[in-house]
Amino acid sequence: MQEFHVGLPCLKLSLNPSNQRHHGKAAKTCSIKDAWDEMSDKRKGRDKTIDHELTRDNVWLCGNTDMDMEQAIQSEIDRINAIRAEHGKRKMRIDAVSAIEMIQKPPMELMETLTRDEQIKLLKTSDKVIESILHDWNPSWKTVATVIHFDEFGGRSGHPHKIYMPIGEDKDGCPVLNAKRDFNLKFFTFMNREYPARMRERGYPVLDCEIYEDMTEEEREAHKEKKKDYGLEGYEYKQKKNAEQEAQIKANEQLLEGQKEVLSTQKDLIAENDRIIADQDGKITQGEQKLDGIRADVKTAQERLDKVNADVTQAKENLKTVNDDVTTAKAEVKNQKKESKELRIKILSKEKVLDLPEPPKTIDRQCYRVPIDEYKSVKATAAQVDVIKEEYEERKKAQDKRDKALDKREAALDEDKENFEKSKRLPFAEQTELAILRKLKRSVVWLSEQSFVPSGIRQLLSRALGGEELAVTKGSIQREQIPKKPSEIAI
Repeated sequence: MQEFHVGLPCLKLSLNPSNQRHHGKAAKTCSIKDAWDEMSDKRKGRDKTIDHELTRDNVWLCGNTDMDMEQAIQSEIDRINAIRAEHGKRKMRIDAVSAIEMIQKPPMELMETLTRDEQIKLLKTSDKVIESILHDWNPSWKTVATVIHFDEFGGRSGHPHKIYMPIGEDKDGCPVLNAKRDFNLKFFTFMNREYPARMRERGYPVLDCEIYEDMTEEEREAHKEKKKDYGLEGYEYKQKKNAEQEAQIKANEQLLEGQKEVLSTQKDLIAENDRIIADQDGKITQGEQKLDGIRADVKTAQERLDKVNADVTQAKENLKTVNDDVTTAKAEVKNQKKESKELRIKILSKEKVLDLPEPPKTIDRQCYRVPIDEYKSVKATAAQVDVIKEEYEERKKAQDKRDKALDKREAALDEDKENFEKSKRLPFAEQTELAILRKLKRSVVWLSEQSFVPSGIRQLLSRALGGEELAVTKGSIQREQIPKKPSEIAI
């Protein structure tokens, strides 16, 4: 609930109000009969906001509509006069202020937001607070009747009316009605200080009332202007407020007309914006169609590029296999050549054995006599050498044959390697297509960096360049595939 003010206007009542003027001003005292006729269910008065069909909804908190208010107050006055007579005191004046009517007026804007039960709860709490304040001010003051009116302004603004008698005591302790002494500025200051504080203690955010003693000079001047309304009767006050409201309504109507013109202009602007948006939507649709074509071209180019990459990968694997075969073959040839060389060295070392002389031959013109055992051994060794020589000759022929085959195979491998190197080059048609794909890539990169292309299409182009297949993802974001810059993508 928002903070709110509560008005507490009061009206002095008398059984016989005086018609005399004081300092040129009419007395501000109302007849108890007129006040009661307006407060009770008779609801007599000049207030046109009263709906008599809703009077049955009024709630009585003290007294009832059938009581004789004038008689009730007269009886209390008679009691007071009797006590005063016993003490030799004179009776009260017949035009004395004998009662006070107080109205508790929370703002209509607040009451319209509350249900009937919530309004009754608020107003009952407010009346209990008023009763406690009156009792603290003067325990002798007596409430005669209290009713909550729900029949004004269509029942939207309930407010209590209370009539109480400001009974006090004179210096000798005799009861007396002296509104001039007890119903004064000090009373209103006490009421205005206590009411908001006590209401806040009960959970209602009532704002502080304006207190004359706390006002600045400017605020007091403004208060004096407001006091011009204090002497008005309820009907006159409402008439004045209605006139002010009608003037405000006319001003609001003029403001509304101006706002209607502004609204009409805004509607035209909105229509123009809708047309521009429709044009932009058409351009976006065309751009999306073009983008779909680009996506299809990019997809086809990517498929061809993937095929080329696969062929290159397979060719690299084949080349590696060929290189491994050549290396293995060269190693075998090298080993075989090494074995042949070692065998040749061994045979040559035994040729000296064949040059040994048979007895009684000479060597270097010197005669040698060789023992028979040694001679046999040498002969046997020579025979063995002959066998080994024959085997060597056969092995040498076979080795030469293998060397020729290996040389031939090595030449064939070199030729295959050269042919393979040539085969790695793309055919002319595929080279031409690859060049077109690279141009297409550069064009797409350029489009994605231009400001006149809608941002949504630029984002989609960048995502397509990043490798995302938009026809599959349906435009869902795959951030890990989008490079930082379109220029970083290589084809």
